Amino acid sequence: MPRQSVPPAPSRCLVVLGATARLPMDRLTRRVTAPYGERVAVRSARCRREDVRREHGVLGALLGVPGHPGEAGDAAAGARWRDPYAHRSGVPRVAGARAAALLADAPLVLTIVDAHWCDDGTLRWIDHLMRRTAGRPLTVLMTSSHSALGAADATFHEIVARDYCTVTDAAELLAVDTDPARGADLDDLVAHEPYLLRVARAASVLRSTDADIVGALARLPTRQVTKALRTARAVGVLPDPMPPMGVPHPVDDLLSDLSGAERQRTYAQAAEVLNDAARPAEEVADLLLAHSCVDRPWMVSLLKEAAAASRHHHPAAAVRYLSRLNRIDPDDLDTSVDLATALLDIDPVTARGHLEWALLRTADPRATTRWMLPLRLTALMTHEEPDTPAALGEVLRQLRGVTGPAAPTPTGHPDPGAPPSSVPARGGFPATTEPVRAGHPEHYPGRVPSAAMVSSGPLLLATRAIRTALAGCSPREATADAHRALQAERPGGSWATVAAAQVLGLADQTETALDHLGRAVADSGRREEVWAECHARSARAWVLLQTGELTESAAQARAAVRTARSHGWPTQTQLPLITLALTLLSQGEPDAAESALRELDGQRMDSAVWEHHHRLLAEALLLRARGRPEQALERLEHCGASLAAAGVENPVFNTWWLTSTEVLTQLGRTSAAVEHAELGARMAARWPTERARGLSLLARGTAALGQDRVELLTEAVRALAGCPDRIHHTVAELRLGQALLKLGDKKSARARLHSARTLASQHGFVLLGHRARATLGMAGGRAPAADQRSGGALSSAEHPVAVLAAAGASNRDIAAELYLSLRTVEFHLTNVYRKLGVPGRAELAERLEPGAPPLASCRASGEAP
Repeated sequence: MPRQSVPPAPSRCLVVLGATARLPMDRLTRRVTAPYGERVAVRSARCRREDVRREHGVLGALLGVPGHPGEAGDAAAGARWRDPYAHRSGVPRVAGARAAALLADAPLVLTIVDAHWCDDGTLRWIDHLMRRTAGRPLTVLMTSSHSALGAADATFHEIVARDYCTVTDAAELLAVDTDPARGADLDDLVAHEPYLLRVARAASVLRSTDADIVGALARLPTRQVTKALRTARAVGVLPDPMPPMGVPHPVDDLLSDLSGAERQRTYAQAAEVLNDAARPAEEVADLLLAHSCVDRPWMVSLLKEAAAASRHHHPAAAVRYLSRLNRIDPDDLDTSVDLATALLDIDPVTARGHLEWALLRTADPRATTRWMLPLRLTALMTHEEPDTPAALGEVLRQLRGVTGPAAPTPTGHPDPGAPPSSVPARGGFPATTEPVRAGHPEHYPGRVPSAAMVSSGPLLLATRAIRTALAGCSPREATADAHRALQAERPGGSWATVAAAQVLGLADQTETALDHLGRAVADSGRREEVWAECHARSARAWVLLQTGELTESAAQARAAVRTARSHGWPTQTQLPLITLALTLLSQGEPDAAESALRELDGQRMDSAVWEHHHRLLAEALLLRARGRPEQALERLEHCGASLAAAGVENPVFNTWWLTSTEVLTQLGRTSAAVEHAELGARMAARWPTERARGLSLLARGTAALGQDRVELLTEAVRALAGCPDRIHHTVAELRLGQALLKLGDKKSARARLHSARTLASQHGFVLLGHRARATLGMAGGRAPAADQRSGGALSSAEHPVAVLAAAGASNRDIAAELYLSLRTVEFHLTNVYRKLGVPGRAELAERLEPGAPPLASCRASGEAP
């Protein structure tokens, strides 16, 4: 990020880089407001890590806006200030009104501390404010640190690149500040209370008002410290209560007069005081990390203790402690492996690098065996190794080397399909050559191995469950293993949790799967496990797609894509982009689906079973939607052959065989369609779930003729109605209605077609809804009044675009709000105008259905909650 010199005139937007925890914000603010004179309005807010996910949370704190629309008294100011986001949320609208009112009375300075944690909505509002108030007496002051810039939102970097923004170092800005470090009032107070500043500094470093601890650092009697603390809180020198350790606060300005060496010495002494007082190791470690050089043996020991204490409940903190230890002693193999294990669910790419480094530098074969397990896991997580049933069998063999023989499933049978010992290791990973029994530490010289943190038991169960499910046999055993893995006190990492939940999704237990995945998203967010949160969102988007919850599926997929892109994880964008494309196809948006799939061009996926084969299915569905069935069939045949080669025979994992049956029937190749339908029936017999049975009946009914087709499709409807697959349930109702109509039974056909149209409207299956309405007209049915008025219901993707356009938003604003391209917005608006029979925006609001959901809910189609 380029730095510029401080301008002589007030900068419209000033980004100050420095150690934000110690920036003297009062001096910075005085420096920025000085050119405006004495009469100036200042509004400040401090961002926290959790604010990244609270849209407009910082904006509300900045201008005192609650989470509901502003008072009636702001209406006049709001009329003068037209915010393009006003149609979506009350917070930006009221904030705009208050900013306009403040600017009307005096110059305005908005200060945002730790702006790298600012939410995207607030940053977009700031950008809009700066562009719309050119020439007005307004300055935005944002602070950040050089090391934290990587965590900043993309919008923050866009603001930095604007012409109205200047970037400078804190030291450069304060170098021209001639104001005294403290005001006269504080100087007078210190003159009467000579120990007050000394005590206040000690309290600010310790973030405590415990008189005994503060007195130990200030080296004053407890009685004297108690009096000084009482005075400091009474006059506002110290806040009450004190902020927690590690959270930046203006109280840090009390040390601004100290030199760097004095400040470091103070923090080192404070760490000793906390350590002597037997405070939690993490609390002392946070003080060491933030403010001191770790140059004493007791400090190293304490960081190791803090890492061990926090690795389970707060792995991100363990990573910070271990990273410092790794910098102190880069050749410590144990620290490198501990750091890699703590990083597994935060950044598996970096974790893999640490593990590979450690393996290159050890000659201990038993250490190699132990460390190979987390390395294999990172290979699966980053798609460096395939996740086929055969590859998962290798993982199971290594897991048995750590935990002993696999526990039998509840049926009493051994591990289904256990790989023979003669199978060579894949991808250069040596297999375990000697069994290592759990609970026998003599196999581990020295300390307990770091790899034990992978929680091998739950990981083994989850790996066995997903392997069994992909092989398409024994859903009862697969789900039993999955439930046991998910019920473990500490599951074997996010990969194991997601794998077990995916097994439940394949076995029709989608409510339970979604519950566990939702909990995984929340827990990983709380634990700051970024990769795990992204991975769980991707899986949740996929399961939601299977249940027909298209809007929420798209929201989760887009959120996962944004997180993966912000951290440079291309493989983690694959499944959510494919899920998004399939969702858009179901919503009748082939252009938008093609755009999503185009983003995957150039990415290698043949080692990823889920991503590779579902991309092939998505491409085939897109080709069929484009009217190219032969090319679609070619892609489907390739998908089926690849799945067979990978050993994946689960009928509901990928429905290529059902889609190819439909395409072959469309092309008049009945015998080939029957063969594909029978293939699905054989796979469904080995995976006897209600969904597999319903899909098999649907395929056989599609390929059948006459009364046989009606009977098979009737059974398919019954089976699919009892499972969570809403898309294929709708297809079955539609096909049955068409078959009945072809046999001349119009009354029964109308009932089925009405059911298909209702399901399609409820879930946003646009193309299926159009076909159901068209066939219903042929059967003598009458479209409902809403359909006659609007020319067809708007899809769940078209509706938010229509509402935003009706509120007056431009195409560019809509694209930014819903995270769509301009081309996609134009495509949706064209369909909206056609369906509603209106020439443009002016007539759009009158034709939208009454009782439309508020725009806050429309945002869900573009962003996850």
